[in-house]
Amino acid sequence: MKKLLLALLSTTIISTSATTVISCGTEKHFGEIYLITDSGKVDDKSFNQSTYEAGTEFVQEILGINQKIAYIQPESTAPKTMKRAYKTAESNNAKTLLLPGFHHAMPGEGEHQAAEVMKNSGSTIILDSNSAANNEIGVVFRGDVSGFYAGMSSIIYSLKNENYTNNTLSLGAYGGVSNPASVDNFIVGYLASIEVYNYLAKDTEFLNHFDIPEATRNVTVTKAQTGWPKSKDDTTWFSNSFLIGQSKLVLDNLRDTSKSIKPNVLMPVAGPQTSDALSYDTSWKVIGVDTNQAESYGKDAQNRFITSAEKDLKNAAIVSLAHTPEWMNNEQYPDILKKVDEGYKDKIQITKEVITDNKSEFVDVNIGDKELWTGTDVWVNGTMSYGGSNLLDEDLAIKIKKYFSAEALTEASKSLFSKYINGTIPSTGTIIAQEPIKDYADTILNELNKSTKKINE
Repeated sequence: MKKLLLALLSTTIISTSATTVISCGTEKHFGEIYLITDSGKVDDKSFNQSTYEAGTEFVQEILGINQKIAYIQPESTAPKTMKRAYKTAESNNAKTLLLPGFHHAMPGEGEHQAAEVMKNSGSTIILDSNSAANNEIGVVFRGDVSGFYAGMSSIIYSLKNENYTNNTLSLGAYGGVSNPASVDNFIVGYLASIEVYNYLAKDTEFLNHFDIPEATRNVTVTKAQTGWPKSKDDTTWFSNSFLIGQSKLVLDNLRDTSKSIKPNVLMPVAGPQTSDALSYDTSWKVIGVDTNQAESYGKDAQNRFITSAEKDLKNAAIVSLAHTPEWMNNEQYPDILKKVDEGYKDKIQITKEVITDNKSEFVDVNIGDKELWTGTDVWVNGTMSYGGSNLLDEDLAIKIKKYFSAEALTEASKSLFSKYINGTIPSTGTIIAQEPIKDYADTILNELNKSTKKINE
């Protein structure tokens, strides 16, 4: 008992199963699945909360148990603190750890320690990072695809609804802590939408297709910041934190006319700092990130959110749980895979990388196949939110997704990851740079051109 208490000194724990001696409140939790938060709380209206809800949905809807999953909120992302959290979950008989966010993998933070801790006990699912062990599923999100859809939606919505200033539509974005595959790529896709729109705006057929009013066809569409990041810590582009209340400096810079054209639309890729953006200036429209944030902010969201650049966190976590050894081969719950396939196959698009003769290609994954995903990565396509508290309606969203197909955007995303994220990062340390963004836009335009040729042929 003393050893267990000592292990918890640097960790806030909310747990667990009926046999666990340390708990919070009277509600019992399902202790075979644990969520370990990264840099935030379980009710952050973002990454952690969505993953917590996913694990709970898996327990309640797939397993048929009326409990919520257990979770631990480490007080920091220091390696020792994170490792204590993983060990605490393992000692409380966790079978599977849900790890939302890249801090679980970063050097000097989680350092991929969770899979090592669980190697004799179960598996881990790391959401927003690559797998680093045979007992870990890596879920990689094409956030750049989400960013592109959100950017294009915001441009078209703004032009149709006069959301611009002095004949200029300014799109701003900033990140929390720079990370090429989890933060910066959102902004690359988002800014590439400006390049793509400005190219297609020369085409009357395109403008007519989306009913862009004649009066707005000459509006200048531009990024807010007047330059590019000088480093991955540049405070015109990054708040250097994911904590609420820590983005004032970057927001000041976005409103500083010597550094930016004040945004008409702002996308904070910084988790709960969406709250900072909403309250700092009520004149700009906001794009949420990771989840459908418009549904999380209540009255604060009214007439503010155009859309959210969504990572399909919830569905990704649920279907990944079904492909771990603990659950796919669980004799107590033999219908897990069948239930997941029936309930989620139309909700999520997953690919995996296959290398043949030193050539890489992405192939579709059938979530109903009895195949373990541990030791591999799965790639989940992005989307954008619409309807409900979002200003973007369903008709326009579907029209945009049909015109800019998932296949075209996946090609751009594959190129971004292979050439820059897994290849050569620009000397500034961030992929938010002119060349990667232009490449992304050019790939989409080339794919659109191929599609047009096929139709004409």
